Amino acid sequence: MERMNTVTEHETDAARQQNPDATRQQIQENRPLALPVVLVGLAGAALLISAGGQTFGLTRWWAFAFLDYTPLGLRWAAGAAIVLAATPPVYDWWLRYAAAIEQGLRRLALPMWLALLLALVGFWLLRENTWHGDALYKVALLESTPLRDNPYIWKEPLDSLLEYGMTAAVRPFGLGPDRAIAFMSVLAGGVFVAATWAAARWLTTHLLRRVVIAVALLASGASLLWFGHVENYSWATALAFATVVLAVGALQNRAPLWIVGVTGGAAVSFHPQAAFVLPALLVLLRCDRWPRQVTALTLSGLVAPVATVLMLRSLGAPLPTMNGGFAGDPQLFWTPLQALAPAQLADGLQNLWLIAPLWPFWIAGGAVGMVRLWGAGRGARGEDGRTFLLLSVAAVGMLCYFFAFQNDLPRPRDWDLFAIVGPPLTLWGVYAWLHLIDQTPAPRVAATLRQMLVVGLIFASCYTIGWIGVNHVYTLLRPDAAERERWARYRLLDLTELLPQATVTPDAPICDEPAGCERVALTEFTMPQSGDARPVIFAHAPAEIAIPLTAPAERSFLWLSPALDPQAWEWGGDGVTFAVKVRDATGERTLWERHITSADPADRDWQEVFVPLDAYRGQPVTVLLVTDPGPAGNDAGDRAGWGMPWLMRGTVAQDE
Repeated sequence: MERMNTVTEHETDAARQQNPDATRQQIQENRPLALPVVLVGLAGAALLISAGGQTFGLTRWWAFAFLDYTPLGLRWAAGAAIVLAATPPVYDWWLRYAAAIEQGLRRLALPMWLALLLALVGFWLLRENTWHGDALYKVALLESTPLRDNPYIWKEPLDSLLEYGMTAAVRPFGLGPDRAIAFMSVLAGGVFVAATWAAARWLTTHLLRRVVIAVALLASGASLLWFGHVENYSWATALAFATVVLAVGALQNRAPLWIVGVTGGAAVSFHPQAAFVLPALLVLLRCDRWPRQVTALTLSGLVAPVATVLMLRSLGAPLPTMNGGFAGDPQLFWTPLQALAPAQLADGLQNLWLIAPLWPFWIAGGAVGMVRLWGAGRGARGEDGRTFLLLSVAAVGMLCYFFAFQNDLPRPRDWDLFAIVGPPLTLWGVYAWLHLIDQTPAPRVAATLRQMLVVGLIFASCYTIGWIGVNHVYTLLRPDAAERERWARYRLLDLTELLPQATVTPDAPICDEPAGCERVALTEFTMPQSGDARPVIFAHAPAEIAIPLTAPAERSFLWLSPALDPQAWEWGGDGVTFAVKVRDATGERTLWERHITSADPADRDWQEVFVPLDAYRGQPVTVLLVTDPGPAGNDAGDRAGWGMPWLMRGTVAQDE
């Protein structure tokens, strides 16, 4: 792996400085093929600038949807950087100054402990504010359910054990389980950074190549798992990757075998998904030592699982039952037909974009490397061959899990379940790609591959920075009324509390009875078909409810459930027009409007409405909830109401 056209990278550095003409000639001879590199650069720039086609209405590429939340100027700047890196003059410049750049990097190199400390601080300060997957459910369980009754414990035993312990540890400081899990996530990030550092040092002695490996591993959507990720995959992902790296160290006699076993066993204890990386450890076995090696790996690998089970049992956790499948899941894996279904494969590839943005590079490079390794014959493989074989088995095992495991939630929500695949796939791919550059005899083709790799790493870095940045800056929500008790943690205000301060126009009652004829009042509607009852600000049309408030300084939105009173569905009339308006110092604007009529079966239910207030952050405003008779002005049966009127913190996520 170190050969890498050594003439290009090492020995001619001094010659270039002494003989400029020779340098120019060498640059011409080694200049990359411009067209393929530029095409790759343009494709990457187009994906970032258009948010994977979202700009043009192509909403199926959900792995790029988050880019819609990044400023367009930043996307254009990222695209320009990618295209610039793909041009021949930039490569010429790189050849001239590569030695100086490497010297500068050596001077800037930080001690491992300091780099790790800075990484941990960065992970914490830039921690995510958007929760993914089952995060809300997990936090709710930790807040209200004892460990022995938690249905998650046998899906991620050691993770559950530590989450409960950490939650108990932070509770005296007034912190909740979300902070406990976030802290665990950051610590897992420290393990990943240390493993990345070890992988880069053990796989190459060349500084620039170490940088390439480190950037490839960190420029991955899976890196969000280190930024205070409130879910249960951070430690399993970090330790599964550390197992692979330590196995590489064991091949080089840098790490003892028992450390590999302990780390692999701990990874599986955090989440059983990590078991798919363990077949790679078979590559460590040698014919003359395999009984001792198998014993060492087995005994050391059982330490964490056995200790975890004993601790959970001592705390009263019941053993899992197999009724209905493992931990209540009747189908853990797709059948081959299900896994190969076009929709399933399309979602899987989207997921790969997110957790390993250069997956086409890695799979293509890895596949070529495997073919060459197979053709080289067993005797010609050597240490590099065994290392590549180990990385290949780890990556293929993870890909088998990736495409075969049956996930209950849609992949756009549950992408982090598969983040464990990203690091082993990336390490395999970048190692294979560097080998491919080394073994390409044509200098121009090797240079083309090298520049493509640089362009790809810039694309992946911009993509991942955007992914982490969006999740830090925004609190993206997909509110679900069926789980409104959990979503209440984002509620800043219930507008029903401000009703006494509201101004109602007109203020005349709707009938002459002394009671029950209020035009606006607090009540409750219940949908007869579902039994879904919600508190309501009753507002018989016509009515305008003016509620004064100061919009939050953070991003916020109104979550409203407008509906017609079920008892009036058969009273006739032409329905009610609902509208949400905001009045400030500059005037009045309509933010949302819709006509609802009981003649439409779809309107005989709660309607979910989300109205952003970001444009009014920190300003005093008046929110107007308006109900008007239908187009014909017929107010018969216009018993309307604003159900569950909540002011929420965050931003409503776009549909994927």
